[in-house]
Amino acid sequence: MKVLLLVLPFFTLFADAQVAYEFASIELPIPGTGVYFDNTSSSFDRRKLFQRNRGMIIGLQKGRFTSLELGAEAHWRKISLLKPHIIGATLNMEYNFEKNIVGYKAGMWMKRGRINLTYGANVGYFTNFKEGNRFGIGPSVGFRLLGLHLINGYNFLTDDKSKPGETPIEVNSLYMSLRYYFPVKNTFTWDRKTMKKKRERKKERAKRKKERKNKKENGESKGLFNIFKSH
Repeated sequence: MKVLLLVLPFFTLFADAQVAYEFASIELPIPGTGVYFDNTSSSFDRRKLFQRNRGMIIGLQKGRFTSLELGAEAHWRKISLLKPHIIGATLNMEYNFEKNIVGYKAGMWMKRGRINLTYGANVGYFTNFKEGNRFGIGPSVGFRLLGLHLINGYNFLTDDKSKPGETPIEVNSLYMSLRYYFPVKNTFTWDRKTMKKKRERKKERAKRKKERKNKKENGESKGLFNIFKSH
């Protein structure tokens, strides 16, 4: 008897959950996003949620020389149970305080899956604010988790343009960089098919609401009180 009393509430909850699942398409919020998804698994599987955000990065680069990195980054992400992916674009500056050399870089990287490596490429320009300057291009491989991005890269550099007799500007060829990303703005959007269905459901709800209002105004819809009143 005691076991029955303990198990009975769980059966009641299960029955209520089944009724809600089969007869109601409830839109549940994704915390902090303002975006909703249906509780039905079939609807959720068909939907694709896309995230776009941009923010700032700060990092430390270590190779033959040490440099501080500052810049901006933008992300385009597909949030999915099966095949999530993210693409990033970066504009950053690196500065070598010891040698007084600054570098400007632009790059892109991509990651497929949740715990996979990132693969990218960069182009850069390096100068010592005098006659010396070099251009570079190279690949990068990294690992990204919780805003931290560990990158291993290589710069294929052009010859130095320094004057004869001057020391060529010194830039890292092989390097490792650890960056942290601070998101500033996030936007979420569904795929086109889902957005179309959401607009259609919104129109249907507005139409039904208008019909109920018209019936109420015309006296066609009677509540319990109105029924007794009519009799």
